[in-house]
Amino acid sequence: MSELLAAAAAALGAPEVLVARSAAARASATGVTVDEILAAWAGGAAAPPAVAPTAPRPMEMAEVEEVAVVAPVIAPIAEPVAAAAVPLAAAPVPERVGVAEAARYPVVVTVPTVGLKERTTVTMPMWLVAAFLILPSFGLLRMAGDTQGIPCGEAGQLRVDRVSGAVINCDGTEFSGRPPPGAGDVVGTGGALFAGQVVSKANCSGCHGADGQGQGKFPALNGGSVVKTFSNCQDHIQWVTVGSRNWGKPTYGDLAKPVGGSGSNMPSFQGILTDEQIQTVVAYERIVHGGLALDEVLVDCGFVEAETTGSTVPGETGTTVAGETAAGSSTTSTTAL
Repeated sequence: MSELLAAAAAALGAPEVLVARSAAARASATGVTVDEILAAWAGGAAAPPAVAPTAPRPMEMAEVEEVAVVAPVIAPIAEPVAAAAVPLAAAPVPERVGVAEAARYPVVVTVPTVGLKERTTVTMPMWLVAAFLILPSFGLLRMAGDTQGIPCGEAGQLRVDRVSGAVINCDGTEFSGRPPPGAGDVVGTGGALFAGQVVSKANCSGCHGADGQGQGKFPALNGGSVVKTFSNCQDHIQWVTVGSRNWGKPTYGDLAKPVGGSGSNMPSFQGILTDEQIQTVVAYERIVHGGLALDEVLVDCGFVEAETTGSTVPGETGTTVAGETAAGSSTTSTTAL
């Protein structure tokens, strides 16, 4: 064997100790003797093929499915080699390995009959790794910011507490969600009408601005301007209903502005909005842009009716004085229409 080993080592250009180990590993894997392998290597030929088993044997529970290996692997060097040694040749690759060992090779053949190859390792591009880390952070930042799109208080928009999820008013107070009887959601519905979100042809914000600040020649509504022009809600409703063309008077409003002058070409929304919608959007303008109290606007615009209660005046049987109690003080209550 020593002569065969020396001849094989000389033919392969590798140390005898490495050639001997490689031959032993090949013999163990293929069932061919070490001498036959060394003889093949010494003669420059390929190693003899594996000896086929005489009969199939049942697979034990400890055994695993075997797959063929196509990628060469350099065996680790157990002992140090002198600096002047000849470069080592790659260790012979076993023809078949178990599933557990297959993970050590980048590519294996799983179906030898058709040459089907499978990769045992998966690599991910660095840009994709960075995307998985960066993109979720943008989502968190977006959640921390204002996601409503519409500022609180505009078009009936409320504020949402991001911790509890509760809906609150813009000033931070609790939102009850229950407007006075008969009022409906004046601020919410009126804001949607004002912004043209209900009927596209009726977009008050297109002329008067989203915040009622006015645009170009069109007058502003905010800062109480709309209330200064129309102190009475019914006049305001009539102006929005018929418009300047059908107003029938040379001036309009408490300030006696000339009809048809700069900024007074008011379109008619009769037939475009219902009477209830006109009433609602007018109430919204007077509350949000005019700064009037909700209860006051609901009565003035006709959503609820102011009802006075009377009492019998002492000494005058059967007579009542509206709005006065026995003590002489007046009381007022509202009743839904």
